[in-house]
Amino acid sequence: MHERLPAHDLSAGLAGLPERDRDLVRELAWFYDNLGALVAHGVVDIEPVSGYLGGSVISVWESMRPLVQAERDKRAQNAMPDPNRWQEYFENLYHLVRETPADRARAATHLWRLPPAGH
Repeated sequence: MHERLPAHDLSAGLAGLPERDRDLVRELAWFYDNLGALVAHGVVDIEPVSGYLGGSVISVWESMRPLVQAERDKRAQNAMPDPNRWQEYFENLYHLVRETPADRARAATHLWRLPPAGH
């Protein structure tokens, strides 16, 4: 789904998506936001998240970033409290994954037996 986002006007946020896509995008965003909350609060370590989902965290966030910003802007205009909190854990997860690349996260575990990619 996130691969189709650039074909839409993301400046309208979720409202700019067709209804069938809106629910999928919202669910995907909530998944990563909830996962980011678990990582940020130490319930789940970043290494297994980055090792398994790191590439998708990066690609999904980068395609959704304009939509997230539009949603935050809309929430600020509607005087919602702390509008920048929307998808804040997802955004933080993106930065954590960038700091802990998937291949490095996998190689750091004592139970990883496969050689690094390209070897």
